[in-house]
Amino acid sequence: MENQNEVLEKKKGNNENEGKLGNYFQYVVQVIKDPDHLLSDETQSKQQFGLITLIAFLGLILLSNIVGIFAYLDALRYLGFSDYFDYFERTIAYAAALALLMFVFKNVANKNGKTYDLNFFFEKLGALLVVPAILLIVSIPLELVDITIYSWFSSLAYTFLHLSIFLISYFFVAKNNLKTAVLFVAGFYFVYRVIFLIL
Repeated sequence: MENQNEVLEKKKGNNENEGKLGNYFQYVVQVIKDPDHLLSDETQSKQQFGLITLIAFLGLILLSNIVGIFAYLDALRYLGFSDYFDYFERTIAYAAALALLMFVFKNVANKNGKTYDLNFFFEKLGALLVVPAILLIVSIPLELVDITIYSWFSSLAYTFLHLSIFLISYFFVAKNNLKTAVLFVAGFYFVYRVIFLIL
């Protein structure tokens, strides 16, 4: 009987260790292997990893934009003789639209009786952006060497971004309300386009 108790305690200890993530790479692997756990209502204390992914995704958008400019325009014109802000327009537009979206998510969820904070949404969105970030990582070198299928990967990355917004809206903000979730995605898209147009 004592031996069985010891075995149970060891198994419990191993399970606790499995739930802990030592580094960002382990976090990414867990997200890819078991994405379903992301859609639970509980905060899993991974908001830092989520924020890292969100920042990395925006950085990859910037890098993709720079690669695109150098691929299609005269590079010398962008080495001191043009507005460097052109590199950042799309990244700033996405960052501003996502920041606004996080606040709207939090306020709407609170009005619907949910007690989610911003960290909750950073965690969920960041985790859902792991796959889009990987797709952008694949597309950038393909674009550099002018392999035309790079656009497949980048388009899919942005599709997954909108899908991530839909999933968060549907499961957490407007629980099981398809119309509201679709409105959130459409609203995000139009806000991004307006900010980009202003810039």
